[in-house]
Amino acid sequence: MKRDIKKITSELYESPHKERNEDKFGTLDSKQCICCMKPMNEDENSKTVHMNENWVAVHNSVTDENCKELTGADSQGTFDIGNSCAKKMPKDFVI
Repeated sequence: MKRDIKKITSELYESPHKERNEDKFGTLDSKQCICCMKPMNEDENSKTVHMNENWVAVHNSVTDENCKELTGADSQGTFDIGNSCAKKMPKDFVI
């Protein structure tokens, strides 16, 4: 049984400061919030968001294995998201 795709996908929150932060910090090898590009403390109890190849967040119940079947696109894996940006996403899309 296929779920309603609108309930298992969500647009990723994008901070209005993302571009400015990306210019300032670049792309780091360490933890960095995917929504605002700010560096994150390594010891920060960070959250992640699971993204598919269409670059939309997928519901926490979606796995790498069933992502394509349920969302129409393969999984891209999980990405770090800072606590303040995570609050702007639906809670069932932040791990």
